[in-house]
Amino acid sequence: MDYEYYKLGIKYYRNIHPNKFYKRNSDSTFKTKAYNELEHELNLILLSFNLAEFYFNKVIEGYPQSPYSEDSKAKIKLLRKLFKSYENIVLEENKIINSDEFMKEMGLKIL
Repeated sequence: MDYEYYKLGIKYYRNIHPNKFYKRNSDSTFKTKAYNELEHELNLILLSFNLAEFYFNKVIEGYPQSPYSEDSKAKIKLLRKLFKSYENIVLEENKIINSDEFMKEMGLKIL
């Protein structure tokens, strides 16, 4: 059962990604989706935060000796850190983002 809970945690964990707010333009920039789409995506992401944490906690609390327990703990720490970046989101329309600048600002690298 620990693996099933872990898989569900991973499923919702993967839903937490800011690319859901943007549509890719042909020139490698991104344009924000319409407000109603943004609101819907944000609600799904916030729900995914809660569900991912719930299932990872099921692994940690119910199966402390599980090989997935340590990774579940690490994922929860990351979820809490990631959640802070979503707390102050302002749903704007017609904002265009340069993907290279976004990656640099976020300190991300493409592997």
